[in-house]
Amino acid sequence: MQTLIRNIFNLIRRAPEDGDAAARFIAKSENFRLLLTANNEALERMAEMGEDARSGRAFGMSHVRASSLKTAASVRGMIERLCRMHPGRYDALKDVFNRIVMDMENALVQRADRPAGPMVLGLDAVRADAMPETGSKVALLGEIAAGLRLRIPRGFSVTGSAFRLFMEHSGLDDEINRLIQITDSSELDELRNLEASIRRAIDMAAFPPGLEEAIDAECARLRADGKGVRLAVRSSALGEDSEEASFAGQFLTLLGVLPGDVAEAYRSVVASMYSATAMLYRFNRGLREDGVVMCVGCMEMVDAVAGGVVYTRNPVAPEEGVLVSAAPGLPCTVVDGSALIDTWIVNPDTLEVVRAEIADKQWAHGVGPGGSIVREELAEGRGALPAIGEDLVSELARTGLAIEAYFGQPQDVEWALGQDGGVYYLQCRPLAVSGRESKPERAPEDEDAPFAILASAVPASPGVAGGNVFLVESDEDMLDFPQGAVLLTRNARPQLSALLPRASALIAEFGSPASHLANVAREFSIPALIGAPGAVDRLSGVSAVTVNARTGTVYLGIRQGQIDAWSGRKAPLRENDVVQALKRVLPYVSPLNLTDPDAPEFTPEHCRSLHDITRYCHEKAVFEMFAGSDHPTANARKLMGETPMQYWLVDIGGGTAESGEEGYISLDDVRSRVMLALWRGMTAVPWDGPPPPSASGFMSVVSQAAQNPALTPGVANDMGRRNYFIVGRNYCNLQSRFGFHFCTVEGFAGDDPTANYALFQYRGGGADIGRRRVRIKLVAEVLERHGFIVEARDDALHARIEGVGREAVERGMAVMGYLLVHTRQIDMAMADPAAGERYRAKFERDIETVLNGLPEAAGTEVTGQ
Repeated sequence: MQTLIRNIFNLIRRAPEDGDAAARFIAKSENFRLLLTANNEALERMAEMGEDARSGRAFGMSHVRASSLKTAASVRGMIERLCRMHPGRYDALKDVFNRIVMDMENALVQRADRPAGPMVLGLDAVRADAMPETGSKVALLGEIAAGLRLRIPRGFSVTGSAFRLFMEHSGLDDEINRLIQITDSSELDELRNLEASIRRAIDMAAFPPGLEEAIDAECARLRADGKGVRLAVRSSALGEDSEEASFAGQFLTLLGVLPGDVAEAYRSVVASMYSATAMLYRFNRGLREDGVVMCVGCMEMVDAVAGGVVYTRNPVAPEEGVLVSAAPGLPCTVVDGSALIDTWIVNPDTLEVVRAEIADKQWAHGVGPGGSIVREELAEGRGALPAIGEDLVSELARTGLAIEAYFGQPQDVEWALGQDGGVYYLQCRPLAVSGRESKPERAPEDEDAPFAILASAVPASPGVAGGNVFLVESDEDMLDFPQGAVLLTRNARPQLSALLPRASALIAEFGSPASHLANVAREFSIPALIGAPGAVDRLSGVSAVTVNARTGTVYLGIRQGQIDAWSGRKAPLRENDVVQALKRVLPYVSPLNLTDPDAPEFTPEHCRSLHDITRYCHEKAVFEMFAGSDHPTANARKLMGETPMQYWLVDIGGGTAESGEEGYISLDDVRSRVMLALWRGMTAVPWDGPPPPSASGFMSVVSQAAQNPALTPGVANDMGRRNYFIVGRNYCNLQSRFGFHFCTVEGFAGDDPTANYALFQYRGGGADIGRRRVRIKLVAEVLERHGFIVEARDDALHARIEGVGREAVERGMAVMGYLLVHTRQIDMAMADPAAGERYRAKFERDIETVLNGLPEAAGTEVTGQ
């Protein structure tokens, strides 16, 4: 396109008597070129946003904001260029654009109520209705204490109002959003750098007035009995522990915190919202980065004899009954997956233990001297004993079922057995369970039994999947984890949840189905075995395996029969928060309401979307360029043939002979070989017409419009619009509407191959989006066979060849000219696969005919890119 500007100077030399007009035309031509570039960018970005909304791919709010901003910037560029082409005439577009952009921003912003509640709330005053201030973890704890008279630790909540005030007072909202927008990545290493930057910002931020004092006052209340107090400071974010997203293990819990250190512990829990693993979790769950409000629970530590989790339904096999897990010492051993634990299955009707699995435990977490948390090796012989007796197992099952009945759904309940013999309840949240499976009489795994290399592992998330084994033992290993691999690890650490969306399956030596990692595996429907002693030694060095998390078995090789026969199905994904935000903004971006340039509504005031503005700008730019009064004499001439044609030609230098009737030009006078090659592609093979109509209503209207002879390429008519060739000796540009699709063709073919190129942009159609996509795929395949680099999104295609000889460009122009004409309306037939094959074969035959008829100098193959 740079050659276009150079060639315009030739026009000046040819018309020195009209230097002012020529100079104005130079400026107008440059603005027109930049407007067309911005138009193509805007339409491509609109297509990308539409594809994002339908694709099911994971992306974050930073991506949505960036896409919206880039699209708006391209449209703003079009307005700027149009206003420069005719100063003062189109200024009304600026106000319309600003209004639409404001509507887009309002659609994206997640409004939060201004802080109004207390900064702290004592647990004794918390009930379920306090959830907007305390988060569900703390609110539900207060509810079971009041409603079921269950014992919970003393404590308080630092509220959502306190969090919002902290963000607002310190300016962290804007700073964190800026850092996220700059990074806009889902790569673990980049997110770790982002995590460090956000942590520094939070560490440097001042608390709002009164927050530290309120925390200190609550801690003083807990110390009033004169006893030394240590606290557990743990997240209770809004939306955490919900059915849609558990956030299990994603945020920080600090144990053994001294009262004087609670404020800084609160700061650390807030910062954990932006850990790399938490950000990846939100990204893969489609949750907004700006939608999390961190409430924090501060509860007195229980010096536990034992602790664990009650699942009121076994999440993998709910028909089995209640699953009780326990370990000596603090319950963190159970949920962080760091050791073997004991499990029991309890009949929900009789409360009798149906099955017990007592592990040979090696260590326990406890409260050490001075209140610190320590890991202690168990005395010889103690590890083989049950962590709790069966009477307590039954009592825990009974209480769990009571909580389930109270809330009306299965529950995940965390508990601790104090030194005084009392049970304290630390958490309850909704539990997602799998549907019951039906196993065929003879399952594929029966036939694969000789290939089993690991058996009797504990299923933690149902399913069957295969892949290459990849051992993760360090944070560095996490960075190298490949897509589709089987994640093998010793401990079921919560941090490994960052890898689950990329994993086909999970195998962990230590941990349990009650661990945080198991919870996240079930959320992502990743088959998981957690509790597989010897797995690392057995599977290290093995390549491909199949993980059957129905039976707890690992098989050598990919056992496709088992994978295909697994009866489990992933639950349908809900439309996540980020996609919902994108869909709220798309009505201000994509719909095209301005379709008829002759209608009285074709005005800036009637533009309701960015697409409307692009349409308006493009139409008016063409008018200003070719129909306005500010261009050199005889700038646009009608192209004449045996019949009048609807093409006008603008010569920017050397593209035509200095002859012909005033205002008209014939093909014989065209000297631009690039244009002549394009024209041959358009006309060498007569168009067969559209496919037979197959529907009524709008489709029949489209079909009739396509069959109207007035829309034949080149024929003047009152339905078609003017199409302009801009030509130079070595240059040609054509922007045209053929039927219901819009095309831009451009090429430059000079003596220097490094400056040569051919470009093709193609979009639109009259059929539904599915058939338009099939047509785009067909066009892309044809272009790729002829040396083009192609990018296709939905019904939009961008193709190019660059850095090639003159002949290769001319051949490319001929191919594009043929497709420009012969692919119109075929989207109507693309529901029939056989029709696609017929068109593919026809196009190749016809294009060979077109290329064989080019001048001899243009008859060589495309040889490079």
